[in-house]
Amino acid sequence: MESKETRRVFKNPEDSKDYFISTPTADDIRGADWQYSIIYTRSLVEGITTSAEMMDILRRRGIIGPEFEQRQKELADALAIKVLKLQTAIDIDEKQLLALEVATAREELFNWNQRLNGPMSNTCEQMADDARLEYLTSRMVEHLDGSKVWVSYDEFLKERSKALSNRARFEIMLYLQGLESNFLEQVPEAVAMREIETELRQKATKAIEDLTKQQEEEAARRKAAEKAASIAIDKPAKAKMAKKKPKIDKKSAE
Repeated sequence: MESKETRRVFKNPEDSKDYFISTPTADDIRGADWQYSIIYTRSLVEGITTSAEMMDILRRRGIIGPEFEQRQKELADALAIKVLKLQTAIDIDEKQLLALEVATAREELFNWNQRLNGPMSNTCEQMADDARLEYLTSRMVEHLDGSKVWVSYDEFLKERSKALSNRARFEIMLYLQGLESNFLEQVPEAVAMREIETELRQKATKAIEDLTKQQEEEAARRKAAEKAASIAIDKPAKAKMAKKKPKIDKKSAE
């Protein structure tokens, strides 16, 4: 059993409870491959198109082809250029503008690729891949003590908490692809926005400190001015009192 320190952890979106990911065993992998074969064969028998067949259909209908690939390349190149500009930008305002442009360009490329990825997600291969992923999810997610969250694959499929099952499936997919849970936070535009937020926070803190210092200095100057004015008022009065001679009582003098 792997220790808590070596296992990857994620939280249930509903109650923030920790769940852990273990390395799949040879039996887990064989079971996942078997599940792939079952779903692939069933899909093929039921008339679902294969990836090759779907590609032919999309080409015949003009959904993909030279024009699709050319536009895909243009969008990818535009994204790469904007990312490079963002990574070399220094001015905070420029960074903020470029971060938004990179995010927009990335979304535009994603939406364009959906012309291909959308239909391909409904092929025999993709459905079988989904079944394999779900099987591995049912075998790889554990509690802190190493016990399985789902006793069997069927139990995973019957999980009532869709938030948990979907999050677990997503985390296993990232794990198998060698990606960190926070990989979306590591894209250039996300990194740039965090840098911008940090810089703005630092500037705001400095501005507050400068304003506080300015107010303290102004208060000190005002206090000094009030003291000087008070001294200036008191001086003539004291001088007048010093010049005034006291009356001498002659009788007392005698």
